[in-house]
Amino acid sequence: MPELPEVETVRAVLARDLVGKRIKAVSVTNGRVVRRHKSVKEFRTLVEGRSVRSAERLGKYLVFALDNQTNLVVHLGMSGQLRRAKGPKDPKPKHTHAVFALSPSGELRFVDPRTFGEMFVSTPPAPGEPVEVSKFARLSVGGEGLARRARVPELAHLGLDPFEDQYGWDRFAAVLRSRTTALKAVLTDQDIICGIGNIYSDEILFAAGLRYDRPSESLSTIEIRRLHRSITEVLAEAIKHGGSTLADEQFVDPEGRPGTYQQFHQVYGREGLACFQCRGPIERVAFHGRSTFFCPRCQS
Repeated sequence: MPELPEVETVRAVLARDLVGKRIKAVSVTNGRVVRRHKSVKEFRTLVEGRSVRSAERLGKYLVFALDNQTNLVVHLGMSGQLRRAKGPKDPKPKHTHAVFALSPSGELRFVDPRTFGEMFVSTPPAPGEPVEVSKFARLSVGGEGLARRARVPELAHLGLDPFEDQYGWDRFAAVLRSRTTALKAVLTDQDIICGIGNIYSDEILFAAGLRYDRPSESLSTIEIRRLHRSITEVLAEAIKHGGSTLADEQFVDPEGRPGTYQQFHQVYGREGLACFQCRGPIERVAFHGRSTFFCPRCQS
């Protein structure tokens, strides 16, 4: 599933290629991808003729601000892609469920083999209408995250975003000490911290030297500071390499380019291979129904 680095990679490409263009027409061939709307026609009516003012992100969601104050929100789900094309003559990938014809030229295509992804148009609340923002997000002391949640109420439940929200290790400590669950469960709970999934939680916990099943409330101050730092360092490094493209090759950016951060994974997908630090074997266990990779020697 695309996580924060992959979604940010897509956002950065579309910020260059899509912003300023007008959505001339939309074709949706699978209504499941716009399932929050009453019909495909309603979705088309809301986006056709609108220009894209900005390309933003919150957690794993892309937010495209339109010229009438509404926002086109896209979630890639487990296998979704946004692909650029020069025009309708370019061959469409299999499982292309929506096509945005752009003016003055080009197309943006939504491709999703497993159809867990979605698109919807969000209308901002009326002036003075309250938006119930996540209690964890309210720990933020700056950044664009809170304003983005208020503008897109469907995303108000999302927890802290490692880049769009600003929070020091002390506020992060308050989050961890309020939970009794395992560290990996906290890191991957989108209502607590948004954007991190199965891949990067394993990489972050290895970088911090912490086991996936450590109770969150048990961390010392030094361990909390180390984990806080590891979150931003690992995610920033992954963004620099365009995210991770695994063996299934599901993730590519809008130009069709795969990420390369998988070449730098320390534990994820490396079961039985030698740890780069201690040379002991990397182990894999099932945790909450997903594979979890860790080094039993390096992660206390």
